[in-house]
Amino acid sequence: MEMPNEQYEIYVPIDDYIFNRFVKDKVRKEYKTFKKYKKAFPDCTCNFILRNKKDDVGIENKICLWDISERGIK
Repeated sequence: MEMPNEQYEIYVPIDDYIFNRFVKDKVRKEYKTFKKYKKAFPDCTCNFILRNKKDDVGIENKICLWDISERGIK
């Protein structure tokens, strides 16, 4: 079976930039600062989906946040 578009999963450790850009708006009030978030969840990663440029249509982005994982990178 052929997939309609090629996409890749990327796991990125959360740093200050990633936190402010992607995570900050998705966490509870007590974790709105990077230091508090990192202390509570030290091994978290952001999981992104990267699509081929030719597969981008309409309002879809080339890279989008898939989820935030608490298990970290193994």
